[in-house]
Amino acid sequence: MPTDIHSDQKNSLLRNRFRMKFTIFLLCFLFSSFIWLLTKLSREYTETIKYPVAFTNFPSDKIVMNDLDTILTLKLKTKGFRLLSNKIFYTPYSLNIDVASMLKKKKNKTDYFYIVTSDLYQSIGSQLHFSNNIFSISPDTIFFTMKKLYNKKVPVKPRLNINFEQQYNLSDSVKFIPDSVIVSGIKNIIDTIKFVETAPITLTKINSNKYFSLEFAKKYSNYKLKITPFEIKIFIPVQKYTEASVELPVIVGNNTYNYSVKIFPENVKLTYLVSLDKYKNVTPSMFSAVVDLSNTLSSKSKKLKVNIIKYPSFVKIQKIDPEKIEYIILK
Repeated sequence: MPTDIHSDQKNSLLRNRFRMKFTIFLLCFLFSSFIWLLTKLSREYTETIKYPVAFTNFPSDKIVMNDLDTILTLKLKTKGFRLLSNKIFYTPYSLNIDVASMLKKKKNKTDYFYIVTSDLYQSIGSQLHFSNNIFSISPDTIFFTMKKLYNKKVPVKPRLNINFEQQYNLSDSVKFIPDSVIVSGIKNIIDTIKFVETAPITLTKINSNKYFSLEFAKKYSNYKLKITPFEIKIFIPVQKYTEASVELPVIVGNNTYNYSVKIFPENVKLTYLVSLDKYKNVTPSMFSAVVDLSNTLSSKSKKLKVNIIKYPSFVKIQKIDPEKIEYIILK
């Protein structure tokens, strides 16, 4: 037993010595790595970085017709500390270029403009916090093809495909705001625009009011058109409907020669849909069923078609029974 105790003490002592040596080694390694990193970061480096570009502040009376360079390649020369801190703290999502302040016009060219990227050193340097460390920007020139901008006010045409759940329907017309917009573009395109369509949308099994925003069809961007505002608000009023019916006397219309006419039957049954909140407002006097005698006589038809020429705007006609009636002209 004493031998075992002595052996355990010896093993414990060895483990403690190993831990101490490993700790000293680790500290030395971390310290030397830190010194190596400081040495590396204190040196000057040349690095090539690509940045996306956002163009702002275009001339208000011009529209850009060509596809622009959206990436700038920058060569930077600075110490590693600056490169590292810039990547961690200052890297922008994109570089902003103020077009109006930098734009130059080509001589004897009406529609051609350019920006020399060497003029952007200060602006880009301030955005990247590298005020004096940029020594090249590629491409060296950004070209713009710009034409005179024309404006026109046109109506909006929503492209809606609406399917309602059973017993539901519109309680009123679809509302959209605004009902007209300003389109901006070159003259030969603007002159052809009579209205603008929204992007298509399909709504299914609708059983409640809907309010949403809708952008315009993507085809207009292909025409280099700007639409203001860029979207519209749409309201679809929905109500639950119920089916109802009313019996109506049939009136003979357009009896130019005052014939004595006998019709069979004299009444028709009209089936319609009405929203629940207006169900009690409906009365038979709101409807009128008529047959046109003159058209029937000229076509020598044996039956008269029943037309509902008067009904409330808030009901939807479903069925007329019968749709055609027989007649006899009495002499």
